[in-house]
Amino acid sequence: MSIHIAVVGSPSFLQQVQNGSSLPDVRIEGFPYDDPREAKDIATKLLFFDGVFFSGSFPYTYAMEEANIPFAHHVVQDDVVLLTSLLYVTLTQQLRIEELSIDLVDASRLESILASFPSHMSPPQVKELSPYMNFEELISFHEQLQRTGTTRFALTSVERVHRHLVENGFASQLMIEPEERIFHHFHDFIQQIRLNKSDQSQLAVLFYSDASEDTLNHVTTHHYFGGKLMETTQDGIVLLSSKGKIDSAMSNGSILSENISGHVGIGYGSDYQRAVEHAELALHTTNNAAIRIVDDSKRMTFTDQPAPIHFRVTQTRVYDMMKQTGMSPTNIEKLIHFSMDHLEFTAKELTDHLNVTRRTTERLIKKLVDAKLVHPIGEEMSYSQGRPRTVYKFQFPVD
Repeated sequence: MSIHIAVVGSPSFLQQVQNGSSLPDVRIEGFPYDDPREAKDIATKLLFFDGVFFSGSFPYTYAMEEANIPFAHHVVQDDVVLLTSLLYVTLTQQLRIEELSIDLVDASRLESILASFPSHMSPPQVKELSPYMNFEELISFHEQLQRTGTTRFALTSVERVHRHLVENGFASQLMIEPEERIFHHFHDFIQQIRLNKSDQSQLAVLFYSDASEDTLNHVTTHHYFGGKLMETTQDGIVLLSSKGKIDSAMSNGSILSENISGHVGIGYGSDYQRAVEHAELALHTTNNAAIRIVDDSKRMTFTDQPAPIHFRVTQTRVYDMMKQTGMSPTNIEKLIHFSMDHLEFTAKELTDHLNVTRRTTERLIKKLVDAKLVHPIGEEMSYSQGRPRTVYKFQFPVD
């Protein structure tokens, strides 16, 4: 699986990443800048990479403002960076903490570190950064403090600021990002991309229940969603594509149109037969949703119900409840979702949610009561004449 990565940062950062990456299947293309604000102009060139790795939060923010880059990550300025930088400048420059001016993305990190220092020590001069601040103002912050003798040294997070200070005769050090931290972020990002590409490359089979000319014209117009037409019969239309292409079509709302009267079952799988089985399961399930999806883990989702229903039981809680009640995993999942919003309920409320008969609901409640997963806690008076309704409370085990 070949991965094409864009790296956005200063020339030195790009060189560091390229020298340290020895992954044979990862191709790196660098996009250097002199000022992190240039990332906004670079952004439109980054849309066709498998992922974009930014040197920090500022270029990341600028780029994401300009373009919706689908898979991006940036190096985070954490406590390791602060401690390493503080230790380096105080030891090599023989400085006290209060002789420093520091700019940081998150000043609270420094406050947390200094809280463990002796109380008699004075804090440094600190300026918190934001992506929208004027860098000339930041340069002035460090320069003025050194001119007045308030500080002797600047510790900055922005390479452009560091270069300007040094060129103009001021003492400065760029925050030190240990190489192992950069590569830790980079390799974690590569792993995320691998998992995403593996998931997106799964096979997808679509079963359309409507075999009309309108349906055929619709899928033809959309070039079979990047796949191919497998079968057309009086019972429906079958397409083969990939999960990534179908996810994209779902987000664009192009799977169905107003002219299509039927519904579609979508199945994902690591092989064709598995995807077919899941698509058939999705197509024939009892639900009013126009689009039903069964993924490779046999979890079903509907367009009007984002929470999945599990056909394969891997959750301990669901499995235990199945054994206690004899109920199907589908019904157990529906009850769990219902219980999230209804700690207390009546038989009528549960009947309306499950869309079943009152008799079916009563049987389910009896099973739950016998299994001590539900117990009656009171009664609700009816607005019309008739018997009061029993109010029940869920007492499900916690995962």
